[in-house]
Amino acid sequence: MATIKDIAKETNLSMTTVSRVLSYDPNLSVTHETKRKIFETAERLNYTKHIRKKQERDRKIKNIAIIQWIDAKEKINDINYMSIRIGVEKRAAELGLNLLKMTTIKNGLPDNTEGILAIGKFDQQSVDELTQLNKNIVFIGNNHPLNGFDTINGDFSQAAEIALSHLIEKGHKRIGFIGAEDKKHLHGYRKYKSPAIYTFVDYLTSKDLFDASLFFFENTSDPNTQVGYRLMNEALTRLNGNLPTAFFVVNDEIALGCLNALREHNLRVPDDISIISINDLSLSQFLTPALTTVKVYTEEMGELGINTLKERMESDSEPIAKRIILGTKLIERATVKDIITVDDEHKLNAQ
Repeated sequence: MATIKDIAKETNLSMTTVSRVLSYDPNLSVTHETKRKIFETAERLNYTKHIRKKQERDRKIKNIAIIQWIDAKEKINDINYMSIRIGVEKRAAELGLNLLKMTTIKNGLPDNTEGILAIGKFDQQSVDELTQLNKNIVFIGNNHPLNGFDTINGDFSQAAEIALSHLIEKGHKRIGFIGAEDKKHLHGYRKYKSPAIYTFVDYLTSKDLFDASLFFFENTSDPNTQVGYRLMNEALTRLNGNLPTAFFVVNDEIALGCLNALREHNLRVPDDISIISINDLSLSQFLTPALTTVKVYTEEMGELGINTLKERMESDSEPIAKRIILGTKLIERATVKDIITVDDEHKLNAQ
């Protein structure tokens, strides 16, 4: 794994600047370009599997349009999509594919475009517009029912279950929730459309552990660190000291905001409260304390997106639409502690 020293050396910036950017220090004033350079470098240094691969270039260069749901500035606030894009770029370079990076489809696509890779939570109208432009499309990170087109996602329902199982195994029974979703860009018929969120409710309900008073949610198009900071402060105020032993946080960026809020209230993680989240972004290992999280293989999602699109473009027959879901993995670090119950204490004293 890359270190802050590695990133500082690669970007020609001080270790202090790198550390403060990765921690989203609100008092640090740096340019958007500096932030972009640091985050992209952190992701690239942590994604090295492609170095060992041989290039598999086609004789004919093929043009692929890569269309992202968010623009360059917003992408800094969603490193998840940055990671996917890096995987796309690496694999496309290996295959000799030329990426046409686009931020809008208002003017259509260049005539020589052979396929589209769409990254992000496009709403139904945007999905319909994209599918009219080219029959060779792969969507990454979109939960809409895309009849006839391929989709690639991480298994966020599994990730939530892994996180909650870990907390319960550590003795936590009073578990809170901090999270957000953008309902406008999500499809579904449930109250909460994000798999991680409805799994939290369903899983804890099945264990008779769900407590609605510990559930803090916001509907927003920008689920970032400020949302986590705001929701954790709301939780601390409303619960008035009667906090759960742990919070499940829906992603790493929101978790960072939660950590900042807890620090301001002089609450120690994990001594006073445990935190677990989902994604395992590059910044997670640099936080203090380092964040326990469930890894979603975003770079591999990007790589698989290119492979799937290439297969679709080269198919002589009508391809069968694929729904590809990548598994997730617990990454234990330092924000979750074991809870010793009264029964455990009695057993220890008896020994």
